[in-house]
Amino acid sequence: RDRVRARFTVDTRSLAAIRVALGLILIVDLIHRYGAIEMFYTDNGAYPFAAYELTYTQYNGLSIHALSGDLWFQQLLFVVAALFAVAFVLGYRTRLVGVISLVLLFSLHARNPAVLNGGDRLLRVLLFVALVTPLGERWSIDALRRGSARRTVTSFGTAALLVQPLVVFTANAAEKHAGDTWYAGEALGIALANDVMTVYLGNVLVDYPPVLTALNYAWVTLLAGSVVFLLLPVGRVRAVAALAYIVAFLGMLTAMAVGMFPLALAASVLPFLPAVFWDTLARYVPDHWVARFPDAAALGPLRKRPVEQRLLERLRNAGYEAASSYAVAYGRSLVTVVGFLVLVWILVFAGSNVSGYDVPDEIDHSHVDQQSWGLYAPDPSTTYSWYVPRVDLANGSSIDARTGGEVDLDRPPDASAEYDTFRHRKFMQAVRDSDGGSISQGYADWMCRQASQNYDVDAEHIRVYRMIQSSPVDGEFEDEPRRQMAIRTDCADAAPE
Repeated sequence: RDRVRARFTVDTRSLAAIRVALGLILIVDLIHRYGAIEMFYTDNGAYPFAAYELTYTQYNGLSIHALSGDLWFQQLLFVVAALFAVAFVLGYRTRLVGVISLVLLFSLHARNPAVLNGGDRLLRVLLFVALVTPLGERWSIDALRRGSARRTVTSFGTAALLVQPLVVFTANAAEKHAGDTWYAGEALGIALANDVMTVYLGNVLVDYPPVLTALNYAWVTLLAGSVVFLLLPVGRVRAVAALAYIVAFLGMLTAMAVGMFPLALAASVLPFLPAVFWDTLARYVPDHWVARFPDAAALGPLRKRPVEQRLLERLRNAGYEAASSYAVAYGRSLVTVVGFLVLVWILVFAGSNVSGYDVPDEIDHSHVDQQSWGLYAPDPSTTYSWYVPRVDLANGSSIDARTGGEVDLDRPPDASAEYDTFRHRKFMQAVRDSDGGSISQGYADWMCRQASQNYDVDAEHIRVYRMIQSSPVDGEFEDEPRRQMAIRTDCADAAPE
C-alpha cells in the first residue's frame, strides 16, 4: 500500500508548476488567437454567427462568445480571460479562478470548433483534471494568505492528474500500432516530409534519415512505455524520466506546426517531478533571490485569510465546533468523491476508445467523450495541401486574394508559409469538408468583402483552388501538385457586411 501511495503522491511544488504552466499557455493561446479574432470570432469574419448556428450544433447555446458577433465584445472577453489567466498563474483564489478560466476556454472553443486541434482538447481536459487537485497549495497568493502549505498531496485527484498523460501517451501508442509505419521506423520521416506541418528544426532533420529512424523508435518507446518510465519509478529516476519527456515535447514544438499540443504535453508531465528535483533546483537559487520572495508574515493586506477559513473560525468561536468540523469533513469528502469520479471518467472513456467498445448510452455524450488521442495516428499522411484564392475584379484583372499579386499554382518553396497560423490551416480543412455548406459559404463571402476592401475594386468572382502534393518521402517530388476546385462563387451573392 505504501508503495502504491508513493507513486501517486505529488509534490505541491509540481502542482504549482503545472498551475503556472497552464496559466501561461492560456495567455499564449489568447495572444495567438487575437491576431485572427475578427476573422474567426465575429460576424464580419469568415465564421459568422449564422454559420455557428448551423455547424457543430452540439455546441449551440454553450458559448458566451456567441452572444454577440461584434469585435468589441470578443475583445472584451479576450481581456477578461487573460486577466483570469494571470490570476490563475499567481494562485489567487485558485480553484474559483481556474473554473472560470475553464468556462471561458470552453466558450471560446465552442464559438469556433473549426480552428481547434487535439492540443486545444488536451489543454481543456488537463485544466479540468488539474482543478480537482490543490493547485494553489504552494507558490501562490492563496498559500501566503493561509500562512501554511503541505509539502506533498496524495488523493484520487493527484492520481487522476498523473494518469491523464499516461492515457494520452498509451492511447496514442495503441492507435499508432494499428498503422504500418510507426513501428517500422518510417513514420517520422513521412510526417516531416509533409511541408505544411514541418517548421524550423524539422526542415533540417528531413535530410538525415538515420536520425529520423532513431527518433521515430525513441518516440514510440516513450509513448508505449510511459507507464513504466513515469509511473513505476520514484525519486531521481522519475525526475530523469519526466525531464526526458519534457525535452521530447519541446523538441516537437521546434519541428512541427501542431499548435498548443507540445506545450500542453510538456505541462502534463510536470506533476511527475518529485521532491528531489525541486530540492536540487532550490540549491542553485541565489540567496539574495530567496530573500526577495514574499513572506506570509509581511504581506500586509494580503495576510487576510481566505473567507472559508474566517467562516470556520467564526463557527468555532460561536460554539459550533461540531458544525465547523462537519463542514471541513464534508468539503474533503466532496473533493475526494469528485477526484474519484474524474479518475473513473478518464479510465472508462480511454478504455472505450482503445478497445472499440462503446460506453453505455446513459453516460455517452459528445462533451464527455474527450479521451481520443490520435495525433499522427495510425499513420501520418503522405500528402499535403494548400489553398490559392483567386479573385476576379470588376476591372477585368485576376489576382491572388491573399497577396494581391498574380495567381501562382506552382508548388511553393515552403508550404507551411501558405498559412498564417496552424488555426488557418485547420479552418481551411473545415472549409474543404463543408463542401458548399455554411463554413465554405461564410469563408467565400468574407473573401469577397476582403478583396473589395483591400483593392478598392469590386470583386466579382471568387475561386479557391486546393492544391494537393504528394510528400517527398524519399527527398524528391515524384509528381506535380494536383488542383481541385474547393470554392466557386459569385461575389454579387455574398452576404453583406
